[in-house]
Amino acid sequence: MDKVDLVMWTKNGEAYLPRVLKQISKVIPNENVCHRIMVDDHSSDHTVDVAREFNWDVYPNPSGGVSSGANEALRHVDCDFFVSVEQDIILSRNWWNEIPKHMADPLIACAQGVRVPTHPALKILAEWQRDVLGKKPSLVSIDNNIFRTKVVRSIGGFPKDCLICTDIILMKRISAETPYKWVIDSNVTSLHIRNELRASLEHQYKMGYLCSRTPYCIHEENASLGVNLRILLTSPFRALQVAFKKSCPNILWAYPLLRLYQLNIAIASRNAASQHHNDV
Repeated sequence: MDKVDLVMWTKNGEAYLPRVLKQISKVIPNENVCHRIMVDDHSSDHTVDVAREFNWDVYPNPSGGVSSGANEALRHVDCDFFVSVEQDIILSRNWWNEIPKHMADPLIACAQGVRVPTHPALKILAEWQRDVLGKKPSLVSIDNNIFRTKVVRSIGGFPKDCLICTDIILMKRISAETPYKWVIDSNVTSLHIRNELRASLEHQYKMGYLCSRTPYCIHEENASLGVNLRILLTSPFRALQVAFKKSCPNILWAYPLLRLYQLNIAIASRNAASQHHNDV
């Protein structure tokens, strides 16, 4: 693999950044790194100072948000390939040895690993919904990826259609508008730092709510209030089942709260869809 540029977009990441940047330095050899590019979204903590201590070049986010930060970082990329890591991702020790290998195929635009939350309850919830309920979570992300620079630029950079779904929309556009492919290697697992359970659930809720009200992401068929209400009403029993089986008492309140949030998101999506149809 030739040299790569490293990119990251940040906002108030001081708490996690030293650990994240140290791991990047351990995983990706210095001789393979050209530029370290960080775009900061007007942090009020010491994010910028930490970044400069680790020899990252820091640029201001011109508009705010992930897509704006990612596009500003892309503007400074010089290499044929660039690696994107978000401020709360601890790269797997085998990330560099495995993920860039995929780029040997000239038709691969992006390769990424997967991530798991560090909080045990969040990990249990994700595994239970996948294994028992058969719900496959979206594995697409832009937080531990290597990109072919020319392909991302050819489609206009990182999409701005939704503040939350930058990763999924980017993958869809690459697949639809180019002959290139997006690869997810499930054998390479990085850590997604999530130390506080309630705060993590609230963050998921806020992101889901914003997404549900974005015109690009409004899908009325996904906003079935009756189904979500029934799931909410039965959630205490489901929570008891999972908490007992996994010996995790936090599930008793975390799962019902998660289902309440999902009902609220469904309501928001239904209202946004109705308003969108009225405006049209």
